Amino acid sequence: MKGRDFILIGIGIIVILLLIWWAGVEKTLALIMQANLRYFLLAVLMQAFATIAWTLRWRIFLKRADVSVRMRDILIATLIGVFANNLTPGARAGGEPARMYVITKRSKSGYGQVFATIMADRILDVIPVLLFTLIAFKYALSLKIKLLLSVLSISTAVLLMIVLISLLISLNEKLAFKVLDKITNLIRRIFPEKFVGIEETLEEKIKKSVLEFRETFLELSKDPVVMGKTLFYSLALWGFMLLRAYFIFESIGYTLELHKILMVQMAGIALGMISILPGGLGITEAVNSALYLSLRIDKSLAVTATVLDRFISFWLPTIIGGGLSIYLGVKFSKESVRK
Repeated sequence: MKGRDFILIGIGIIVILLLIWWAGVEKTLALIMQANLRYFLLAVLMQAFATIAWTLRWRIFLKRADVSVRMRDILIATLIGVFANNLTPGARAGGEPARMYVITKRSKSGYGQVFATIMADRILDVIPVLLFTLIAFKYALSLKIKLLLSVLSISTAVLLMIVLISLLISLNEKLAFKVLDKITNLIRRIFPEKFVGIEETLEEKIKKSVLEFRETFLELSKDPVVMGKTLFYSLALWGFMLLRAYFIFESIGYTLELHKILMVQMAGIALGMISILPGGLGITEAVNSALYLSLRIDKSLAVTATVLDRFISFWLPTIIGGGLSIYLGVKFSKESVRK
């Protein structure tokens, strides 16, 4: 991590602390201390189920692309990807190179082949999000909440832009070459020893990866069985995430309808993606709290629920993914020394 990243994370934490101060430190701490442990653990379980659903979805793409890798390694790569995403400002694209590197190392497959499964996984993930966003938009219209309608409109536009950019990368050979080249340069900076003595053949390998990428991606997009199965896991993933927020509110003694949680969660997704702070840290908490307030929820309840939800969805996966990153980094280094 660069010094700038630490500064941005620090700013995000300050925003969260200011948010808690605004909601009332004593009230917020009291709600947290009195939270129902059973419901809180159910929320943690929903996050675990969501991560497993994501892993199973990606495994379908990997199997269809003939990438032979263990379920455990896919889960590890997914968590490391979450860790990298949470340290990346903007569209949170830092997790893709990390996921690609781990699976490539564990499967001995080509970068282009694995990258194609990641792009297919990323594009498909937007489909249920857009579906849920349209449903949320309908509820916001019926409730005539202007703030939610405005933010949902921005979210829809950003999500459509992400799909368009992802498709352009997937179908445009020159653009795919540039993206893979940048990913390779990033990996080269992280693991310089891996590229010693192969600089001359690097361009040739990237070209081969681009061809593998396009061929694999087109095969994946034409398989209806794969698309059907992965869409099921996508819907399950987002369903678990909604239930996570529902149980968080239950844990602090407030029952909030699922359609209201849906409106807030869908509205806040894209704003977190375009945040200049890593993982939308601070921004997501502030936006979600404001959106809950628009539903006439007490500010202490809104902020407490948001902070607890982000602890489960942001901090826990980041800590676990960071630990796995250190573990694999040491393991890969030892393997290199043996070779």
